[in-house]
Amino acid sequence: MKILVVSQYYWPEPFRITDICEWLVSRGHEVDVLTSVPNVPQGKFYEGYGWFRHGEKQHKGVGIERVDVIQRGRDKPVRLALNCASFAFNALFHLHKFRKKGYDAVFNFNNSPVSSIYPAKVFARREKIPYLVFVLDIWPDSMYFLLGMPVSGPQTLFRRISFQISRWLYAGAQTLLISSKGMEEKLRSMGLKNRIEYFPNYAEPQPTAENLPAVSREDLGLNAQDTVIGFAGNVGKAQGLDQVVEAAARLRTKSGVRFLIVGDGPELLNLKALCEKLGVSDRFVFTGWVNGAAVAGYMALCDVMLACLKDNEVLNLVLPAKVQTYMNAAKPVLAFMNGVGAQTVREADCGFVAKAGDVDSLCEALAEISGAGREELVRKGENARRYCEQHFDREKVLESLEVYLHQAVEAYSPKK
Repeated sequence: MKILVVSQYYWPEPFRITDICEWLVSRGHEVDVLTSVPNVPQGKFYEGYGWFRHGEKQHKGVGIERVDVIQRGRDKPVRLALNCASFAFNALFHLHKFRKKGYDAVFNFNNSPVSSIYPAKVFARREKIPYLVFVLDIWPDSMYFLLGMPVSGPQTLFRRISFQISRWLYAGAQTLLISSKGMEEKLRSMGLKNRIEYFPNYAEPQPTAENLPAVSREDLGLNAQDTVIGFAGNVGKAQGLDQVVEAAARLRTKSGVRFLIVGDGPELLNLKALCEKLGVSDRFVFTGWVNGAAVAGYMALCDVMLACLKDNEVLNLVLPAKVQTYMNAAKPVLAFMNGVGAQTVREADCGFVAKAGDVDSLCEALAEISGAGREELVRKGENARRYCEQHFDREKVLESLEVYLHQAVEAYSPKK
């Protein structure tokens, strides 16, 4: 098949869509990506990129067409909105480059904003081909969270318009792929009648021990006797890492727990400032942004890996992709979240669970981790990998995507 992928984010940004596209190419499909100039998670353009500096046109067999966007900046809602809008709008002026090239389908990687579906929808309609949407965040509810608004509230004009636009964008898709089974009920409640299929995030391949990046605890100021809890990924509002800092402040004199935060994001500077304020800077090590290939080396230094999300109706439906990565690396998981994430860790018996937003509950979990013996942590790590192999195997998950793409093409009947 020949597939056009529309995704606001792509290599060198750290998103799974890059691996998905490269896998499709390895299976003999022809893949082109319409994406933006990379600027996530730092909020500024990557070195070598910028307006009218779009980098290479192909990477590992995948064609790349980049769209100029407004940089999203850090913790600036207006800049974030402009960043998202600029991609959806400017992408329309690049669609002519793909016309009449024989594409069979359009695939949209949609982890916010919903507006990135628009250029995919426009192109699919013009070419009379199906488009599929991989739904990672459900709008408009995810937008309400980002804006600090309750999911349920008075039906203002803003809410009505946001709902109708989101519903319209979803409704035209031949297939909606959901990363969590609980998402289907939410999408059906919006009146959507599309075909909906389960397509979970999968575990990315881990480097072998001899190929791990050379980094040691000593390099980072961590001691061999420390119980190190790692976090890898975006440092944003949804993660609620400020409450992890609060828990560390309460337990400072009672445990040998230290935290290794690997990643960047809009809340990183605020998080560091809170550590200073609460006097726990010695409990945290921040690496800042690191290349995705280097993350495994940092994970190898950790005893337990942390996955956290704030308590929110929409976030509770989400199993963060990092959980599968942790599990595949045979790391016990500390799930500081509710909903699907907590359920998965309990079901797999692969870690520890604390209620989202409840610092007392998190302190109890941290105390439990401190008291757990090495054998117990290894057992939970082995359970994690075993569960991952059974439920989130990369080849099986990606083969299902191939099936969904073929089925969408075969079943598609363009509207007149």
